[in-house]
Amino acid sequence: MLSRSKPLRRRRAGLRTTKTLYRNRALLDLAEGQECLIRIPGVCCGDKETTVACHSNESLFGKAKGLKAHDWAAAWGCWKCHAFVDAEFKVARSIRDAYLRDGIKRTRLALMDMGKWPADAEEGYQLVFGEAE
Repeated sequence: MLSRSKPLRRRRAGLRTTKTLYRNRALLDLAEGQECLIRIPGVCCGDKETTVACHSNESLFGKAKGLKAHDWAAAWGCWKCHAFVDAEFKVARSIRDAYLRDGIKRTRLALMDMGKWPADAEEGYQLVFGEAE
């Protein structure tokens, strides 16, 4: 029988503190029924019924083990584009990330046109992209 040299640590009671990430459920919910803005040629199905906010998988946007990226770093995508950027391993990660980055930029512009892009989301966007449009 195996024995432990150190006793197991007890887990802390209550909620764990999370890393500081930008969270905005209302911003994510705006994706419902919108057109796909990732638009991967030969992949996109354009089905507005399946559009969701697709978070980036890059650490640059706050992604880490067990954590999603910031909510401002999400693009509206149909189910096929979402599956492609998340799990199409036959295509280089850099190519999938480029499609998603373009989608994030288009999503930001669409939200600005709707008057729904929050100022605090813009601060995070500018820290990463550093471009004023």
